[in-house]
Amino acid sequence: MGVTGLANLAIKVADLDGAVAFYVAAGADVRDRMEWAGGERADVYLGPVMITLFTRAIYEDAVDLPDEGFLHPALFTDDLDAELVGHQVVWGPTVVEGAFGTRRIAFVEAPGGIRLEFMEQLEPPLTQG
Repeated sequence: MGVTGLANLAIKVADLDGAVAFYVAAGADVRDRMEWAGGERADVYLGPVMITLFTRAIYEDAVDLPDEGFLHPALFTDDLDAELVGHQVVWGPTVVEGAFGTRRIAFVEAPGGIRLEFMEQLEPPLTQG
């Protein structure tokens, strides 16, 4: 039980095209750009780090957020319900699907004005063929 890994670091950007161009110029591989929760998202693979860029956070209606900036680390867990015990949940849990597969996710408050996203992988990522 507990956190088993880091999925990504979530960043909110006002200009997704500009952010994608910046990371591509820095040598990143950008994948899985799509409409997401009333905005857009894209995954940026930069060396060993995955950054997910969002124009709108999925939990934006529940929390005051700046127009841009660091949102949260997304952490894999093998037991989402156990991980949420003792935390103030600000959004979720809910099930989401995409190129990353099917996940059950929730967000909790964390120090420093950020949140932590805990996610439990329910189905593996989609294969590209």
